[in-house]
Amino acid sequence: MTDEIVAYGPHMFRPRFKDLAKDHDRLEDRIIELSDQSLLTKDKGQSLYGQFVWPAAERLLDAYFTRGLYAEIEAYHTYTGEIAFGWPYDTLRRVIDRLVEAGEGPRAIRLWRNHLALMKPHFWFLLDARKRGFEPVDYVGADMDEQRANYAQMIGGIDAMKADLLAMMDAARDCLLRAGATEGQLARLASDRAEIATETRYTSGKPDPRPMDENLFWEVIGTPGADGVAAQIDALPARLAQFKAPAIKAFDPLLHQMDARAYRSDIWALAYLLRGGCSDDAFAGFRCWLILQGRARFEATLADPDGFDVTDSNIGECGTLWDVPLLAHEMRTGKVMKRKRLLLPDLAGPALEEEDFASHLPKVAAALGGDTQRHA
Repeated sequence: MTDEIVAYGPHMFRPRFKDLAKDHDRLEDRIIELSDQSLLTKDKGQSLYGQFVWPAAERLLDAYFTRGLYAEIEAYHTYTGEIAFGWPYDTLRRVIDRLVEAGEGPRAIRLWRNHLALMKPHFWFLLDARKRGFEPVDYVGADMDEQRANYAQMIGGIDAMKADLLAMMDAARDCLLRAGATEGQLARLASDRAEIATETRYTSGKPDPRPMDENLFWEVIGTPGADGVAAQIDALPARLAQFKAPAIKAFDPLLHQMDARAYRSDIWALAYLLRGGCSDDAFAGFRCWLILQGRARFEATLADPDGFDVTDSNIGECGTLWDVPLLAHEMRTGKVMKRKRLLLPDLAGPALEEEDFASHLPKVAAALGGDTQRHA
């Protein structure tokens, strides 16, 4: 079994076989390098990615499967910040099937559930928008006719998205059966499907009477389970909906408070190094991801960003965390929660330039080995 794969023709590439994302980025850089050196013969009308990068990436994936590096494969294909709008792309479907064939059913199940968990919040968002009706946004140069047309187009896609979701859940059930899913996993999927089919999120029992405070906030947040952050977010609205409406409303400013605590230059530097770059939006998503790791890890990271464990392969963005109190309030009351606009404070901490990030967090930079293109 060779340690190299074909990048193109006689040109080889040696993966490190520790992190599929990093190896993929290095492979892409290698092919771009070959292209810059005029060592590739590109067909007319073909893109560099379509003709060279993607086929090489498939060979890289095959090499990971050959070595049984299933945890690395699952980590690479487990998304946390993206919102899914349709069927899993072809490569992901093939990966899921290959994991089942390799006897790695639990990983295949988690990947399916992760994809559905990313897609369902957008469906509930559309239903909520339809219930509220058209709400114009007042800004300079606002065109009401254009806004109405965009709203109509958005709402008009609900039925198609619902049909897709139901069909996907049926496909997921077939996969779960082949993968050896438990009765509990099949029952949860059936419950999720019933909610989509009836366009109703279910709550039952009397509400928990406890008032929301910081301790209860973290109890509700919990930590990622075996199914990952996407499944954690998917379960949070129903968990929060177990409380009374005032407690659900109080969850929202606490979420803003935790987000503001992490709005620091050194945490931004950490996110930048871990992800090989970090925009404003990406940093906002990273802060949500950090909150979802639970109180212990959140507070430990704020206390010592340079002590962050860089071996975590599932670092991502989770902006959909902001939808949780809105969905929970609707589940509990059937009404839309009016959210107070809370602004972030100024970025806390010393002013840091991007070139200073590594020297400010030397342990993290050293642990990454200078390869900061981790999750870019």
